[in-house]
Amino acid sequence: MLGSLSPKRLSGKLLLMTIGFVMLAELVIFVPSAAIHRQNWLSERINQVDILNLALQGVEDFQASNELTQRVMNDTDIVMAAERHDGMSQLLLGAPPTDDQTIVVIDITKTRKIPKFIDFFKTFFGPSHGYYRVIGNASIPKDGNIEIIIPRENIKLDLRAYFKNIFFISLAIAIITGSLIYLTMALLIIRPIQSIAQNVASFQNAPETAPLDPIPSQRGDEIGDLQRAVADMKQSVRGSLKQRQRLATLGLAVAKINHDLRNVLTSAQLISDRLTTVEDPKVARMGDRLTRAIDRGVKLTRDVLNFSNPVNEPVKSEPMRISFLLGEVAGDVLPNFGTGPRRIKFMNDVPSDLQVAVDGDHSYRIFHNLMRNAAQAMAALTDDNAERLLRVYVDTGEDYVNIHVADTAGGLPDNAKDKLFRAFASGGGRGSTGLGLTIAKELAQAQGGDLRLERTSQSGTVFTVTLMRYQDNSKNKAKNSAATPA
Repeated sequence: MLGSLSPKRLSGKLLLMTIGFVMLAELVIFVPSAAIHRQNWLSERINQVDILNLALQGVEDFQASNELTQRVMNDTDIVMAAERHDGMSQLLLGAPPTDDQTIVVIDITKTRKIPKFIDFFKTFFGPSHGYYRVIGNASIPKDGNIEIIIPRENIKLDLRAYFKNIFFISLAIAIITGSLIYLTMALLIIRPIQSIAQNVASFQNAPETAPLDPIPSQRGDEIGDLQRAVADMKQSVRGSLKQRQRLATLGLAVAKINHDLRNVLTSAQLISDRLTTVEDPKVARMGDRLTRAIDRGVKLTRDVLNFSNPVNEPVKSEPMRISFLLGEVAGDVLPNFGTGPRRIKFMNDVPSDLQVAVDGDHSYRIFHNLMRNAAQAMAALTDDNAERLLRVYVDTGEDYVNIHVADTAGGLPDNAKDKLFRAFASGGGRGSTGLGLTIAKELAQAQGGDLRLERTSQSGTVFTVTLMRYQDNSKNKAKNSAATPA
């Protein structure tokens, strides 16, 4: 079916509006056409009397003349007809009405191409009793006139009959036109929209299993745009659902691991605590470093488990020499990637006295993720003689610092640039969750900074981490106190 004809449905409204508009157009056309019909009706009777007058002048038989005039009176409903010339009137047929009804004079000696509409309305809606005295031009003599008297009811009945004919013809045209427009619109618009609505409804009921549109619409109009937009929406929703499913699976897996991993890390933490009490300074430093690593591991599992939780742990902002943190991260990451000619060099160009106000654990995770990704990319280079350099450098502002992490891995692929910070979309390889850069950006923003891709090309990639610069308020207060006069 092309669509229901219920007035509440779009198809029914379309059909009714089409019929209504066609009837309205016919009504607008009817008024001037009816006014012209009225004028022609009166002119036709003047012409018939004029022809009768010419015929009577050539007929000498009174009986024949009487029959001819009687037939004209019966055919035209004329009560009286006369010829006027040089102020003299000659009765041609009939006789003046004897009753006292009103006689309205209509002069059509100067015929208008488009008569006055008001004359039509007066005739159509005016009273039926009374007569019209119509004055028209005669053929012979040229300066003569023909006058006829006809009942007002007769012309009014003729106009009503004309109205009925026009009405039914217009109604037929409206129905035919409306049906054709309805069928055309139903095929071009209503049926595709119904198909789209049913498609969306079935997808809404089962978004995970409902079939997708394998072939995009080839239509170039607005319906085609709508069909392609719906298909893109379904693809996007399906992708979002898959991401949510992966996130739920990841959360469940981390929840299971977290329970057992805590026990393992607790035991390891006890051992690392004992190592920090050993008198050997090197062993003590290794124990302290191991303790911090285990604490980060516990915190990492908890943060990944709460990744989708909108309630985040408060950020502990404290002054830190960021150069030392960067060196610590590089020492933890780079030894795991490449040795010998494939060894990755590290260059730390961040001043050792530069302090930032950050959360240590959050900042460690940010730079650990960036350096690990850079090291993985440089380790994947096949040329043993290729430069493998990881460099960190900084530019500073009054209230912020921009720390740049640059590698020489050859740049990112084009399809990865637009989805770097999208969860599950930027996974770098097998075993990757695609959460690293997403979490790193959120950690940077939680500290009042940001993480962004600065540039990428064949020479390498640069990520920029913006952090808040540490302001020593006590020194500022001391300077202000010294500058204030006693």
